[in-house]
Amino acid sequence: MVMHDFNELSLFAAVVEQGGLTPVSQSTGLPKSTLSRRISHLESRVGQRLLLRQSNRMLPTEAGSLFYSYCRQLIDLAVKSQEALDNLREEVSGKIHLHVHNAFERGWLPAVADRFLETYPGVSLDLAVDPRAPDAEHGGVGDLWLWLGAEQAPNLRCEPLGRWETGLFASPQYVEQYGTPLHPEQLGRHRWVNLLEAGSRPVLLTHGDGCEYLFTPAPSRLKVDTLVLQADALVRGQGIGILPTWYASRYENAHPGSFVACLPEWKPAALQVGLHYGFGRPARKIVALAEWLRQEMPAQWRV
Repeated sequence: MVMHDFNELSLFAAVVEQGGLTPVSQSTGLPKSTLSRRISHLESRVGQRLLLRQSNRMLPTEAGSLFYSYCRQLIDLAVKSQEALDNLREEVSGKIHLHVHNAFERGWLPAVADRFLETYPGVSLDLAVDPRAPDAEHGGVGDLWLWLGAEQAPNLRCEPLGRWETGLFASPQYVEQYGTPLHPEQLGRHRWVNLLEAGSRPVLLTHGDGCEYLFTPAPSRLKVDTLVLQADALVRGQGIGILPTWYASRYENAHPGSFVACLPEWKPAALQVGLHYGFGRPARKIVALAEWLRQEMPAQWRV
């Protein structure tokens, strides 16, 4: 049975993925002559040519493509096995992949993440703003989602942490030019800025006395998919739209005079803040981060 050098397999896979020796040399710090020699050793061991030079690139042969698929599986298995072993260690350590909704990329979360890393020096945190809703198929061992909204994947556990109350907002310049709506039925006369396709379906507004009004926004010429873009569009006078009141308050504190609350006695639905993670017994590092997020969550968000 042929025994392979795992480092050679990793280097071969890197050459296939990056298309040549030069980028792999730059990323690993190994001279190209060393890389070429390691690839030659591997080809001698398997008894077939695995790579062909074409112009400035190195492309896999038919045998190389087949061999690469197995190399990739071995490398991925090695990574997952190490992550699994990390999860068994008593101390809180190892890599955590935290996927977050774009609403959390500014303000509260970055400072919370910094303090978590200071408290747990054995942890490394991959923090990524993810455009996709929580889904275990797009994650792996040591994955956690901090999400805003009611999306729930059937293969993930969802733990509600709190909620963001929302309101209708516009800029002072907009309401000066177009007026302030006095009742939800007047919203149809105003321009609407969609947030996360909120305008593609009716918006239920609830009055403080319990009355409800179902408002269907007119088609919007401006659709945005982040709170930052939504807030900036409203500040520029593009129309009326929904913002979390907590977010609008922070924005207003930093930039006084940015917003006017429209129909403050009528509230759109609140947005759920939740943690999503796999079923079964979570790793200690996941437990530690989840508990950290619970403790650090602002009091006004709590359920």
